[in-house]
Amino acid sequence: MIELLLAIVAIGGVVAVVYSYALYPLALFVVGAISQGLRDVAFVFRKSERRLEMQRTAAGTEPDWPPVAVVISAYNEERHIVSRIENLLALDYPADRLRAYIGSDGSRDRTAELMRRFAHEPRLVALPFEQNRGKASVLNDLVSRTTEPIVVFSDANTYFERGALKKLVSRFDDPKVGGVTGELRLLGNAGGDNQDSLYWRIEQFLKFFEARIGALLGANGAIYAIRRALWQPIRPDTICDDFVIAMNVSAGGHRLVYEPKAWAEEDTPEAIGEEVKRRIRIGIGNFQALVRHPQYLTRTSAATAFAYVSHKVLRWTAPHLLLLALAASVALAVQTGSTGWALYAAGQALAYAAAWAGWQMSSRGAKLPTLVKLAAFLFALNWAFLVASWRYATGRYAGSWGRTSR
Repeated sequence: MIELLLAIVAIGGVVAVVYSYALYPLALFVVGAISQGLRDVAFVFRKSERRLEMQRTAAGTEPDWPPVAVVISAYNEERHIVSRIENLLALDYPADRLRAYIGSDGSRDRTAELMRRFAHEPRLVALPFEQNRGKASVLNDLVSRTTEPIVVFSDANTYFERGALKKLVSRFDDPKVGGVTGELRLLGNAGGDNQDSLYWRIEQFLKFFEARIGALLGANGAIYAIRRALWQPIRPDTICDDFVIAMNVSAGGHRLVYEPKAWAEEDTPEAIGEEVKRRIRIGIGNFQALVRHPQYLTRTSAATAFAYVSHKVLRWTAPHLLLLALAASVALAVQTGSTGWALYAAGQALAYAAAWAGWQMSSRGAKLPTLVKLAAFLFALNWAFLVASWRYATGRYAGSWGRTSR
């Protein structure tokens, strides 16, 4: 009986991780294709599916765009804050319908001073808070001051494409839609793709097809929007605020949709070490959300729950599953004397050692083949999740800001 349980752990742990990273995208593609096919059939017979999408493109009409609030919480962003405000003021959106609420969270640099340069601008509400309270608290404060029916969230180091706001807001024509997330395009230091670009593209693929089956998970913090009426204040120590804010909308029975035509750009560091620091912090926020918000599984749609477990929960717990699988494999090899189990354990250990070596080489700036770079990134990602789970379990984290280059 013990050997059977060990075998289940040894094989099941690896299978679960392989499923999350490799098989789930395939399954999602198939389900998404079937879902789209059924909608196409419904459209052919009922002619009712796509009319909302056509309303804003009716010839000779200019839509009655709703008032929009853009909310940004900034900390030590003197490098970006001026160009970010200028970016918002230059957006293709009616000036009398757009207002930006930007709060400086006790910044210790010139962020608040630079914000004051725009004191004459009626479209900007600049709030230079003196006390550093954390991003979540500032977001709660900023949103409480808004009156606009649509609230758009973004970051101080992100730049919207000029027409992004209209594309984002247009999806709210559907009264069932409670939130819309746009697309973030990551740039490297030289203006090209960042070091985890292949992984990022896979994530965009998953986001697209999850949205197709009505299972979009959270939002992209750089560019997303919700209906003001659906806003729920978040706890002050919340780390993954974008995920929690959007999933609260989903758990309330409203649709989250993805609009890739509404895009924004953001620089990201080439150094994998910088990315690991950021991933550890995000990982802590992931475990925080998993423990605090069981309603994301119990009160969302079946499709959302399926995607949440497959895409998120299994990813967050992947290093734990792999370590358990390795330990069970070693135990079986010792207990049974089986050459097969010994080789299975050795294969796992060698694969992890090779990925670790790739991570170390990448951290030193070595140019690696794409697949080796991806393996190194995945090792770093899972290492970050492992460290994050330990810090969350031991309470070694805070809700205040954690600075990286991105």
